[in-house]
Amino acid sequence: MKKIGLLLVMVATMLSYGTMAQTKVNWTNVSDAVAQGEKDGKKGKLIFIDCYTEWCKWCKVLDEKTFQNDTIARILNYYFYPVKFDAEQQEDLTLKGIEYKATMNKKGGKGTHELMKLLWEGQRGGGYPSMVIRNSDFSPLTVIMGYYPAKDLEPQLIYFAEGYNKEMSIEKFTEQYEKEYRPAVLKKIFKD
Repeated sequence: MKKIGLLLVMVATMLSYGTMAQTKVNWTNVSDAVAQGEKDGKKGKLIFIDCYTEWCKWCKVLDEKTFQNDTIARILNYYFYPVKFDAEQQEDLTLKGIEYKATMNKKGGKGTHELMKLLWEGQRGGGYPSMVIRNSDFSPLTVIMGYYPAKDLEPQLIYFAEGYNKEMSIEKFTEQYEKEYRPAVLKKIFKD
């Protein structure tokens, strides 16, 4: 009987944190996200940009573990225009009338795309993975550097998505998130 009870608790916990992924993130590209944000105007969502490289181990772990999480996928689809951006892509981009070029490194290989300078704005450096959150008009909001498991990324996403960044510190919000805010978030994103 104890084994059945333990199994039920484990299944409930896994479902709560979405480890049995069913939802996939509806990734788009930067140009489409910016265009959609402009089109939607004040009703637009935030833009979430996952900046990765092909060689980055932690970018792959973020994809395999965090972005495959059902709750994270639903949060990204509900609150954001989610974007995948290869920081070393070899295509030039024009956003809001400004051209950003692909670059080569000193050895002739792929270099960091010019757009990354804009996306890392305000940071003391760069690194991968970088998760960039911008407003629907593409103005900067924040950069989340490094790998985060789903349970640690979730409150950070909601902090900005629900506008709590205008009211309190991230530390205070994270401390209160599980009990005070998470139930309402889950109700919103799992309503279908």
